[in-house]
Amino acid sequence: MDWEKIVEQIPTVIEKVRTDYVLNNMIIKDDIFGILEKHCTVVYYPIENEINCGFHTKRFVKDKLEDFVYINTAKTIAEQVFAAAHELGHVWGVATQVWELAGEQGTLESKTEERIINRFAAELLMPTKEFRKTFLAHMEKLGLDTNKLRLVDLIRIMVLQMNDYMVPYESVRRRVVETKIITQELGEALLKNEEAILPLVNAFSKDQNTMLDRVTAKKTIPGLRNLLETAEKSGELSIYTINKIKRDFDIDDISGTEDIVEISIEGAQHGRLDNCS
Repeated sequence: MDWEKIVEQIPTVIEKVRTDYVLNNMIIKDDIFGILEKHCTVVYYPIENEINCGFHTKRFVKDKLEDFVYINTAKTIAEQVFAAAHELGHVWGVATQVWELAGEQGTLESKTEERIINRFAAELLMPTKEFRKTFLAHMEKLGLDTNKLRLVDLIRIMVLQMNDYMVPYESVRRRVVETKIITQELGEALLKNEEAILPLVNAFSKDQNTMLDRVTAKKTIPGLRNLLETAEKSGELSIYTINKIKRDFDIDDISGTEDIVEISIEGAQHGRLDNCS
């Protein structure tokens, strides 16, 4: 396996999916959740003491193979963002596309697939050009030498990059190596000395107005309330099952009236909207 050749194909695949799925913003951040939800069913649910941030699976629904993704909302929002980008890579079949473009003939093994998807997620969330540009901008703003940095200043900028792209420290540590901002050796040294470095990361993170370390603990499947209401009206699910799902996902009952209100949308005629472009 030629890893360098494989890596060379990832930007090509990213450019293709950006075009195919109309991803105009280069810096995606937490918009990744909305993108993911357009292409599969996403289950957001907190599971404490679970190492995995998420996973992807396929299931038959009414004789059609559908994609499902689980996001562990007991993790920080930064970890959830990277997990969403990673699982999106699985939904889009990125690893197979990259493997074939690289001209690899052997079987794509699971370990290699995960490695490709991780690199895809990193490049999707932290595009090389933008990542290097924002890194340099932070250096200039802090009045730092563009050739040499104190270790503490390197960590300071890495934390700023975490906030810029809404990703975990480890993702930025890998990315500064991949974008050749620092050497492989320095990147490995950062990993080796992580116990001493993480307190710096935490200290600099506290200096910012950031949500990176926030745990959402969200319990939802987008559109679940509407599905349950439809299932209740059709009798497709029992009241017991519906109520259990509502309890599991903390869905509050809505007690309102059936009052009708009038609205007016400019350009709307008989339920249709005129072309406003």
